[in-house]
Amino acid sequence: MGPEGRPVTPTLIGRWQTRVFLLATVGSLVSLPFALIAGSWSFYAVIAWVALLGIAWDVLYQFLQSFRWERDWPPAFIVVAGVAEGVLVFGLATTIGLPGIPRDLSPSLFAFHYTAVWLAVFFFAQGPMRALFPWWRFHGGRIWPGVSGRQRRGTAPSGR
Repeated sequence: MGPEGRPVTPTLIGRWQTRVFLLATVGSLVSLPFALIAGSWSFYAVIAWVALLGIAWDVLYQFLQSFRWERDWPPAFIVVAGVAEGVLVFGLATTIGLPGIPRDLSPSLFAFHYTAVWLAVFFFAQGPMRALFPWWRFHGGRIWPGVSGRQRRGTAPSGR
């Protein structure tokens, strides 16, 4: 619950920002050894497509979350969504083709890279992100330490 008694739920914009930030930082770091060893920068194209297609997925995820009482996914759902996203990106890349990703992409290499990136992003989001940025993707209640959402918007708090 937020400081005003309302549930503090992730916003769609917050979800997008988190996805892009984590893929651009953690995903890029994990992809670097793959790119250097394989001599191909297509691993970064995979990350870009995961981010781009994930923005569309997130609209669906946000809608589905609206039916859950706490308005967030349990980690098991996040794992299922991660598998679905990987299957979608690999399927699109090898059937219709995605710019930057070779159509003859090795399934095992893709799975190894995607799993490494996904696990790093997942564990960073579940641990260090929560500790380093406690208000990271929430719009309700307090956004920044010591400032309620109402104060930040410039409206005076009620006399309670």
